[in-house]
Amino acid sequence: MTALNQDLRILLVDDNTIVRDMLVDLVQSLGYRADAAASGAEAIALFDCHRYGVVLTDLVMPGMSGWDVLAALRQRDAHIPVIIVTGSPIIGDPRASQPGVAVLKKPVDVTALDAMIKQMLHARLPV
Repeated sequence: MTALNQDLRILLVDDNTIVRDMLVDLVQSLGYRADAAASGAEAIALFDCHRYGVVLTDLVMPGMSGWDVLAALRQRDAHIPVIIVTGSPIIGDPRASQPGVAVLKKPVDVTALDAMIKQMLHARLPV
């Protein structure tokens, strides 16, 4: 665990309580601090109050979808790394290939999650 991990806070967004709790456990097992939101609206409220290094959001949720969360976050911070977590295929959707956006398939593999978080953080770090 590095100092970067200890200082980094990750925002997790998923409407499914079991998946949300599992993501919190996974992220914390990697040494990061995690806040969790049950909806896009709750996530935006948390984002407005705290500083996050990365946001992981489910794609398909009632109310705000993961794409809606991404759009709202980008209005607040154009460079926030966002990882879309989904069990649905995303083929040809241009939102998935935006800079600072990555897609992670469910079920989430802890090794892939760790690598993706590090990749997204590295891309955001100033040169």
